[in-house]
Amino acid sequence: MNPLRVLSALVVCGVATAAAAQQKVERRHHVTRDVYVRVNGAFASLRVTAWDRDSLLLTGDVPKGTRVDGGASETPSKGVKYYLEGPAGAAATGKLELFVPSGATVWAKAANASMDVTGVTGGLDLNIVGGRIAVSGTPRELNVESMDGAVTITGTPGWMRVKTASGAIVVNGGSPDAGMTTVSGTITARGGDYERARIESVTGNVVFGGTLRRAGSLTIDSHSGTIDLALPVKASLDIEATTIAGSILNNVTSRRPTPGREGRGEELSLGLGIGDARATLRSFKGNIRLLRSDAPPNKPG
Repeated sequence: MNPLRVLSALVVCGVATAAAAQQKVERRHHVTRDVYVRVNGAFASLRVTAWDRDSLLLTGDVPKGTRVDGGASETPSKGVKYYLEGPAGAAATGKLELFVPSGATVWAKAANASMDVTGVTGGLDLNIVGGRIAVSGTPRELNVESMDGAVTITGTPGWMRVKTASGAIVVNGGSPDAGMTTVSGTITARGGDYERARIESVTGNVVFGGTLRRAGSLTIDSHSGTIDLALPVKASLDIEATTIAGSILNNVTSRRPTPGREGRGEELSLGLGIGDARATLRSFKGNIRLLRSDAPPNKPG
């Protein structure tokens, strides 16, 4: 028998078997513009897209035998909930796509999954263990929690809280009220305006290259991670930087740091412009560096 024909037959058989092992998911509901949507359980990816309709659509493919519970109990519905339970012992491989009104509030939780959300202006509450989360848009409220998965935010949430254990956090935008926390992941915030921002890290490095609004405040605390504050040429803010065992590098002005209390670490008080905003930088063992935003950050040290 021709080996190529055997191989082709095996490939076709494998594709057919994989297709047969999947089941389609499709749920449609007439909902209010501010509907609350909850998706929880065994899936590997979830894509959420806002659209200009008074309806909700959940579609996708999940392993055969997956139980999909929930739905809506009224029309138009103010709340829709889904729970997915996969076959015993099977990995979560389901791929879901959810279309919601832009003003919806979406709560989603999974173990190891990728979540992509676009255009939602309501609220978002997203939770994973591993994988990744990417949000694009201007949600009213954004809460993200991840253990190992990376988190990327592109836009200007009205209120934002992002927490990870080892996952990297990247924010391309800004927020009037932002909080970012990690244990060992890196935090990078660039390209947007902030009114109030608080960033906390244990060992992960932090790079902040956003701008502060007038009367705004920025607080960055780290135990042993490097803190890089990238400042525009015409920055106007007061800076208080303190380390207990680390060093402070000032590449913005000629002012040099002074020894810290009891001769430990370093301190630096710096006023730029008329001091429209305030930045407080504190690190125990990590270094603090003040850089120009048009200069690349130094390598962590």
